[in-house]
Amino acid sequence: MTKITSRREFLKLGGLSLVGVAIAACGGAAPAATSAPAAKSAVTLEIASKGEELLYDKDTLTAPAGSSITLKLKNNSSALQHNWVLVKAGKSDTVAADGLAAGEAANYVKEKDANVIAHLAIVKPGETGTITFDAPAPGSYPYICTFPGHYVLMKGTLIIK
Repeated sequence: MTKITSRREFLKLGGLSLVGVAIAACGGAAPAATSAPAAKSAVTLEIASKGEELLYDKDTLTAPAGSSITLKLKNNSSALQHNWVLVKAGKSDTVAADGLAAGEAANYVKEKDANVIAHLAIVKPGETGTITFDAPAPGSYPYICTFPGHYVLMKGTLIIK
């Protein structure tokens, strides 16, 4: 069956085609083809405990925005256990208190805590723990050890640029 196009419909269709030609002639370009997203840069950060002191060996770590961060925590203590918890700004006290309440079975981190960006499980003396996570938005984020009694001294800042 043949469709009959009215003069008005024909002019509408022709007019739209002419608009497209005019845009192209005036330097307009066809929409760019979408390309695959760029691969994330991978960054490895290393941090350690300072022997039997309640301190990390680095109080500042830096990583680029949009990167995949692998953090390695070396526990240099012969007796103390430690973890590494990255928290939202201003939430360190809350995360530490909630972690204490969560207990050892939860690695001293409240399950599904919205204030925790990433966390590494408890690392035993002489061992190394590793975690990989996506960098948060640019800014400064505190990291703490939530093992009981460690939080007050064992902390630092992750700066995302």
